[in-house]
Amino acid sequence: MHGGVKEENVVDFSISVNTFIPDFIILEDNLKYEKKYTYVEWIEEDFRKIFGEESIIIAGATEAFHIIGWTIMRDASVIIPQPNYTEYERVATFSSANVRKEWILEEKTLKFEKLLSIIDEEVRKYGKVVLITGNPNNPTGIYEDISKFIETIDYLYDDKVTFVLDEAFIDFVSKEKIVPIDIDKFENVILVRTFTKILGIPGVRIGYVKTKKYKKVFEHYRSPWAIGGMGYGVIDQIIKNYQEYTRFIQDTANYYDEEKVKFSEFIEYPSSTNYFVCHIGDEDKWFELARQNKIHTRKMHDFGMEGYTRIGLKSQQENAILYELLKQHRKEL
Repeated sequence: MHGGVKEENVVDFSISVNTFIPDFIILEDNLKYEKKYTYVEWIEEDFRKIFGEESIIIAGATEAFHIIGWTIMRDASVIIPQPNYTEYERVATFSSANVRKEWILEEKTLKFEKLLSIIDEEVRKYGKVVLITGNPNNPTGIYEDISKFIETIDYLYDDKVTFVLDEAFIDFVSKEKIVPIDIDKFENVILVRTFTKILGIPGVRIGYVKTKKYKKVFEHYRSPWAIGGMGYGVIDQIIKNYQEYTRFIQDTANYYDEEKVKFSEFIEYPSSTNYFVCHIGDEDKWFELARQNKIHTRKMHDFGMEGYTRIGLKSQQENAILYELLKQHRKEL
């Protein structure tokens, strides 16, 4: 459902992780940590000196969502703008009182203002609302400055509405586009981030949450050794090579911006990330053509977007092959 294939000889464009791994990440060097219990608290003090005192290390964004699903969403009405990452809905069913979805993708933008009346209804009915969304959005790659929207809701409803902002792909967005959310100003905002996407190592489960209000919740409910020895070692390498890490992020964003220009005729929505949505029309025809050429892209039925596919870009050579295949498919429609 979330992308990825088992076959080794298939070029997998269905996963949206970085095709590059920075030189300072040497996974073999981290094997030494696999022979001991690696408590996250041992490295968190140094981590917070760089990423902020309000940061809590977790085993990738998924652990954060599970904690949120069992605690912060309890007895709340959970609002999920659509389209969005399908895992939000699953965790929302753990303990919430209600799950409400609303389509906000219109005219190639995300219309968050469509949620104003819905939030008002749900606050009046349930007294507690959690709005969870990806920014950048998954699957479209659209990044929005939603700070004014958050400010409006915060002013109207104070602590009755909690925002969970999944920023898993924020590192792929060019620095000049990013408008940071001030969690000192908005205490009801939880930022969820992950290293696995930008570092190109989804098998190593590491990420972090930024929140002041719910800091103790995440510290209490996270699993003690969930990041494992490999994750512990990668975090250590990030801390020790932080300047190189920031350069790698900027270089990565520049690379994908340049590659997306080559695919401009196929990009359905203005993506700020390493992936984009492409209209393919006849799905059976496209996926058979892709299969014959040992290429895989992501189906989008679970997003409610039949006739489209999501493509996570890879190396220039692999992207060139995909481009020619998309051109061939479009000619045959």
